[in-house]
Amino acid sequence: MTVVASGLPSVVLQDVLSRVVAIPELRPTYERFLSDPAVVLADLPVLTKETLADVLEGVVAQARTRPHGAYVYGSGGTTGTPRLSLVPTSMFVPDIVQHWQPLAPDDILVNFNTPGRMWSSHNFFNAVAHHAGAVTIPLGAVDNDELADWLDFVDDLGATALDATPSQIARILEFCDSTGRPLPAFRKLLWTGEGYSKRAAEITRRLMPDGRLYGVYGSTESWVIGVNEPDCPTDVFHVLPHQHVEIEDGAVLVTSTHPECVNPILRYRIGDLGRFIDCPCGRADRALQVLGRDDPQLKFSSILLLPTDVTEVARAVPGVRDVQLVLFRHGQPDERMEVRLLVEPHTSREETERLVHQRIVTQVYKLGFAVGSSPDRLAVRVVDDLVANVQTQKTPLVVHAEKTGIAPILTPGPQD
Repeated sequence: MTVVASGLPSVVLQDVLSRVVAIPELRPTYERFLSDPAVVLADLPVLTKETLADVLEGVVAQARTRPHGAYVYGSGGTTGTPRLSLVPTSMFVPDIVQHWQPLAPDDILVNFNTPGRMWSSHNFFNAVAHHAGAVTIPLGAVDNDELADWLDFVDDLGATALDATPSQIARILEFCDSTGRPLPAFRKLLWTGEGYSKRAAEITRRLMPDGRLYGVYGSTESWVIGVNEPDCPTDVFHVLPHQHVEIEDGAVLVTSTHPECVNPILRYRIGDLGRFIDCPCGRADRALQVLGRDDPQLKFSSILLLPTDVTEVARAVPGVRDVQLVLFRHGQPDERMEVRLLVEPHTSREETERLVHQRIVTQVYKLGFAVGSSPDRLAVRVVDDLVANVQTQKTPLVVHAEKTGIAPILTPGPQD
C-alpha cells in the first residue's frame, strides 16, 4: 500500500525522469517511462542505496555538466569503497531557510559538528548561519578534557546557539551538569544526524527548560527532507516543498523535485519507517513522523554504518572464522561495541584481536575517526562461542546486550 502526501504533477515527474535518464546506468530502467503522460510515481521502481552506489560514475559525470558546483560527501562504507553522495554546493540552503529559520542576525552559533572527512553537517550549519546573517564559531567536536576551556571561550563571545548531534548535545549538557559549570547562554539547539534520544531530551529539559530545538531530517543522499521546530515533537518533520514523500508498506520513499538535485532521488528508500500525521504544532500541512529504521544499517557513535562493513573487514583477517557485533547501551552517549571473533584452533588470540582492531579503525569508513577520542568504545575480543537466540538457535549478526542480558568481556585486549 502506498500513501502519498499529495499528488506529483505529470510535468514535474517528467522533469525528474529526464534528469534520471541522463545517467547512462539508469537509462535502460527509466527511459520507457519518459514522455508517457499516463505514468504516475507509483509505476516506477523503488531506488535503493545499493543501486545509487552502483551509478556513482554516471552521477559524477552528470554533475560535471551542471552550471553549479557540487560537493562529494560520504555516507558510510569503508575507505576502499565508501558510499558517496553528490550535493550541490548550495546544499539547497536558500530554499530550506524559507521554511525553517532557526537563527536570527543577532545569534552567535557554535558549530560542534566535525568538519572534514567528507562529513556534511558542519558545512550545512555554517551555510544556515550565513543565510541568517548570524555569527558562526566553526569549532567542531571537542573532547571532554578540553570542553571547559572551549565553553569558556564561546561564553565570552556571547554564544546563543549550538548545533550538534543529539549525542553531542547530551554529552555537553551532562558535562556541565556533572562539573557544576554554568551552561553558556545557549537559547537554541540545532540538531540532526540521529533521533533526539530520551537521554538527550531529559537533560535538555532539565538544564535548558526554555531552550528551543530546531532539527532537520534526511540523509546524505536525499539531503534535508523535512524540518522540525520548537513546537513539534522531535520525531515529527514538515516535508519541504521540493521533497515528495510516499509511505510504502511503512517505508519512507522520497523523490526530490529540485532542479539542482544531483543524485537521482526518485522513489529513494531512505531506510526509515514513517507515517503521516497532523503535527501538534498546528501547521496546516500534514507532517512525517519517523518511526525507526527499516534497513540493516545501524547508528553507532552518531554515524550510520552497515554491520557487514565491520564483519567483512574482520573476516578478511587470517584465522577468523566468524564475527558478531555486540552493542552495549546502544543509542546512549556512552554506547560501546564489542567485535567478537571465533578463530581457528592454534590462532594467536592476542595478535588476531590486535590486527582486527587495527583494520577496523583504519578501513571502516568514519568508524575509526568516530571512536578515535574514546578508544574504549570499540573493543575486539576472541571468544569461545557467539551469542545465539535461545528460542531459534540462530546467531544474529548484531546483538543488543541490554535485550539479551549479556555482559561485556572485561579482560582488556592488547589494543586497550
